Amino acid sequence: MDEPGYCSNFQECHPVGSRYPFGPQGHCPVREGGFGGAFRTLTRFPLPGRECTRESRTLFWFPFVGVVLGLFSLGIALLPLSPFVRSSVIIATMAYLTRGFHLDGLCDFADGFGGGWTKEATLRIMRDSGVGAFAVITLVCTLLLQVFAIAELLAYLPLLLFVPALGRTMVVIAASLCSYAREGEGTASKLVCQSSARHMVGPLVQIVLFIASLFLFGSPSFLPACSAVLFALVMTGFLVRMSIRRLGGVTGDVLGAIEILSESSAYLGALILVAIKG
Repeated sequence: MDEPGYCSNFQECHPVGSRYPFGPQGHCPVREGGFGGAFRTLTRFPLPGRECTRESRTLFWFPFVGVVLGLFSLGIALLPLSPFVRSSVIIATMAYLTRGFHLDGLCDFADGFGGGWTKEATLRIMRDSGVGAFAVITLVCTLLLQVFAIAELLAYLPLLLFVPALGRTMVVIAASLCSYAREGEGTASKLVCQSSARHMVGPLVQIVLFIASLFLFGSPSFLPACSAVLFALVMTGFLVRMSIRRLGGVTGDVLGAIEILSESSAYLGALILVAIKG
């Protein structure tokens, strides 16, 4: 019997001779479609390029996609509008640019784990296209938290670049360490099954370099960013543990929920640190 939390198709997903995180046999992820594939997967940007034969190659670029999305937030934050209007526009813009991809996963996750008590029931509810009470409550509370938190953090502009990258790095961690919970193929089945712990290295290095640059330049955002990482890791660990105990792994909806809730936790962590500093 497969051990819960680990890929049941390890030999198939990790062929002999593969070298991660740079793709099988050392192929460059840019040439092999990882760069464009990451944007096509996570955003509505129609970057040209052939489709990845191995979706795990896109994981390296997930934090970079977050930074690019953060540039839009940064531009909105500089507009001469009230803080709450700017933060609301930022949230709406992110939802548009990502096609509500992760928000949809969050809603399915909330309905599934809120209304189902067994693996089968949870997976069935998450696959249902309907929106239940758990989804609505979770979505409203999460968006309100983000709007209020971002409004309070607009003076810390680097966080608008950092937190979206951090949230997508948490997705990489979850996808790399967990197995796919559904039988057969699903939205994230190839992404999860083809990835390994080595895929975390590149994204984590990018996060460390971002934090190091904040420290070297003496940015006031350095300590809030560190607090954001701590809160995001705790939330990700909690959600991964919950999903493994209930489902034996993760699904695309779980990964979407991890992205949104880890981002929200990161903003909350940064805000708490700012409040403590006074």
